[in-house]
Amino acid sequence: MSFLDQCRKEKIHNRNIDISTYAWDADHVLVVGELKEQRYVGFINNFGEQIAPGIYHHMKIELLIDARTKTIKDVAVYLPQVPRGDCPAMATSLDQIKGMDITRGFTSKIRKMVGGNKGCAHLNTLLLTMAPAAVQGSWINISWQQKEARQPDPQTGRHLVDSCWAWRKDGPLVAEKGIKVDK
Repeated sequence: MSFLDQCRKEKIHNRNIDISTYAWDADHVLVVGELKEQRYVGFINNFGEQIAPGIYHHMKIELLIDARTKTIKDVAVYLPQVPRGDCPAMATSLDQIKGMDITRGFTSKIRKMVGGNKGCAHLNTLLLTMAPAAVQGSWINISWQQKEARQPDPQTGRHLVDSCWAWRKDGPLVAEKGIKVDK
C-alpha cells in the first residue's frame, strides 16, 4: 500500500515542470521549460499574509541550444505569474548564461552565477531541470535525421560513465559498449 493510499487525499499544492524539445534546424534545438505552482487551499503564510488559492508561480524559459556542442546560444524568460512585485526584475537574470556549455559542472556554475540572492530559486530549479533534457533533446535532434547507422566515435558514451548506477565505470554496460575509461 502506498503512502498516497493512506493519506487524506486532499491535494493542497502542486508543482508541475514540463520540458519539451523542438527541432530548430539541423544543428539547433529549442528547449522550452515551464514551471507552474498551484496552491489548492488558501492559507496565512509565516508573515501573516493571506494567500489565496490559485497559480502562485508560472514561469517559462526558452533555450536555443547548439545540438552538437550543447552551447546555449540564446535564452528567453517569461514570468506570467509571480508572487511578488519585484519578481519581474528576474526576467533578465539568466541572460548571462548565453554562451555556456551544458556539460559537467553546469549545475555548480549556475549556482555560483545566479544562486541565492543573485537570482530566483524557481527559475534556477527550472533551468537545472532543463539541462539534462536539453542534452537528451540535442542527441535526438542529431540522431533522428540520420538515414543509416554510422560507425560510433571512440568518445561516444564517455560522458555517460559514472552518471548513474547503470553507467558506472566498473559496470557491465560500460564494458559491453566498449567505452574506454580513464583509470
